[in-house]
Amino acid sequence: MLVTVLGIAISAILFTESQIQAEANDLSPTAHNPTEFREVISSSTPTTMVITTPTPQKTSTIEELPAKEIAYVERVIDGDSIEVMLNGELVGLRYIGLDAPEIGMPFSIEASKFNQDMVEGQIVLLESDTTNKDRYGRLLRYVYLQDGTLVNDQLVKLGFARALAYPPDVKYQELFNSSEEEAMEGGIGLWAKPTPTTIVDEQDQSPQILVEPSCSQFNSPGNDNENKNEEYVCLANVGSNSADLSGWSIQDQYGWTYQFPTFSLSANSFVKIRTGCGTDSQQDLYWCKDETAVWNNDGDCVFLMNPESQLVAEYCY
Repeated sequence: MLVTVLGIAISAILFTESQIQAEANDLSPTAHNPTEFREVISSSTPTTMVITTPTPQKTSTIEELPAKEIAYVERVIDGDSIEVMLNGELVGLRYIGLDAPEIGMPFSIEASKFNQDMVEGQIVLLESDTTNKDRYGRLLRYVYLQDGTLVNDQLVKLGFARALAYPPDVKYQELFNSSEEEAMEGGIGLWAKPTPTTIVDEQDQSPQILVEPSCSQFNSPGNDNENKNEEYVCLANVGSNSADLSGWSIQDQYGWTYQFPTFSLSANSFVKIRTGCGTDSQQDLYWCKDETAVWNNDGDCVFLMNPESQLVAEYCY
């Protein structure tokens, strides 16, 4: 009798393992083409998957993965954002806990290409933190490959992005900070040691344009969206000559861009670029941004680019 019961139990276990393996094969990228993946995800109801401890990899993994959403990566936007098919809907997604160079900035092509090679056309697992979406309507998620690799951490560890906390979504921020230190110590990616440059003659009087935080105001009083003229970034020319800023541009982390009109900034002077609308002057330029304000109250970066899309100055707060 005991032998019979044990035989039945073992058969049930073997059957269950076979069934799980069959289902795992169905999720494998080799089992279907991307079109079929999209159709399966588009027609399915909201679903989650529970991952057990992954086999140790050289890539970054989290030991215990909670229940996650399953999504298909349709397109990579840049180094830290993608578009995914989730529950039949195409939605934008921003990786939590990091910041990769924006399009047009140094190393942006490399970061975007690495992100694309890693996730585009793949089935991925999504983990949320405290905040579901950012102010642009993008999902905020930690993204995992099917082998347990945490994409967010991999981008930081290999120097394709900086660790950047966006409280209250800081579940893995210590991990990201540690990975950034590792990349910095290794001098890889964004942290690669610069190639020696020619020493500038001491008589060179080229203009020097800086983002001046002391006269900038990234959080306007009251509702930012209703008081955009009191939200502004300040640029200073600390050089000895005037600077022609015509065709230059300012970008934030999301990619909102202001392009300078015909404008020259005198030596040892500053100008405020206000988010709202108004009449341009030597002291004030107006972005006239539609709908929302630009600068994120919880932290953002200002990137100043010349007409050749080269980064001239950067300030993060």
